[in-house]
Amino acid sequence: MGAIRSLSIGAGLALSALFSTIIGFAAPAAAQAQAGSRPSFSCSGSLSPTEQAICADPALSAADREMAALYALSRQSAFGRGPSNQLAAQRAALKSMRECGDGASATLNTEQCLARLYRERNAQLALASVMQAPDAALPALQRADPEFAPMVEAIALWAAEPVDADWNAPARAASRARITSLLAPYLSDLQTNPDRSFGWSILSGDRVDKATVSSTDDLFRSERHFKAFLNVMGPYVTRDDQADLMQRNLPCAAILRHPTLLDATDAQFGSSLDMFVFGSDCADTLPPTPRLNALSDAILDSWPGCDGSIRFAASTHYRFLLDAARLGLNPDAAGGEPTVPEGVSPDAIRAAREEMAQYYASYLDKPQADAGRLARDTIAALTAGAHRCE
Repeated sequence: MGAIRSLSIGAGLALSALFSTIIGFAAPAAAQAQAGSRPSFSCSGSLSPTEQAICADPALSAADREMAALYALSRQSAFGRGPSNQLAAQRAALKSMRECGDGASATLNTEQCLARLYRERNAQLALASVMQAPDAALPALQRADPEFAPMVEAIALWAAEPVDADWNAPARAASRARITSLLAPYLSDLQTNPDRSFGWSILSGDRVDKATVSSTDDLFRSERHFKAFLNVMGPYVTRDDQADLMQRNLPCAAILRHPTLLDATDAQFGSSLDMFVFGSDCADTLPPTPRLNALSDAILDSWPGCDGSIRFAASTHYRFLLDAARLGLNPDAAGGEPTVPEGVSPDAIRAAREEMAQYYASYLDKPQADAGRLARDTIAALTAGAHRCE
């Protein structure tokens, strides 16, 4: 935020305006000892309006320190190697924070605008780091998004166990009890709130992958049952923030451990509720894929409008396929050469396929031939799922 002042890393001089949170430099130990109530950047010298507001407000300073700590935890990708895409996300967040001090919000003052953005960003970063650092991430998530934090904790506990774990085993009794206590209120609300009757009819009516869930005990019957519960719950735990409904995400690191969880992010309702089925944070927590992103942008820019509620299901299913490509999964098993949607360049498809082949070789340890085939198939699934309104 603002210009970079006095760059001299060897001398330990401060970077301005939260820039240290982007590139991950730590303050010298002596400075840290004096900065218990300060933000992650120096409050001396010439400050921007945004910096002044943060330095003057203990709550904003604390939120900034928390953001810096969580960002440091999330810089490695969910694969456990290579960089995440959090650098781009952090830059975008800091740009929005700068604009708070420039009077960009017509309804919020600078402090309110910053508090809202810190809440959003710290919730994102806590979700990104919950599997690797739950002791730091969960308290941060409870502060930033207390309504969703219990569900994230339950998902993290579930995903920490092996696929198809025996949840009746004595060794898992404590985790099972904790997951039950965390998720029981969500299920009870789904059962008893008339506004959620459609979701309850789906979940209890054997319509979700033949996995009926009518009690918390059903959550432990199989991966499919747990996934079915999450697939239905998404629209009922959206966040109403300043009159804007905000979709919540599942941690990509949990999906990597339990790929069935990706299915909880696919369209389910056949209505506008599909807009708010859980997404994932894979775009931010996995390594950057600029050519895949460019292909996706081209597809979305040329996608014809769909009438009625089918547009919500089509959009959500496409988002699901995009995450499947990032994860190296091929749920639609399209195979063969990718189709070329109208308005999309074959060169963009070719570039994305080449990028993903290298990506799978680097991050999934695929032999080059296997990585090439997987890239062909995932891009084919993506393009086949685009431009559909039926």
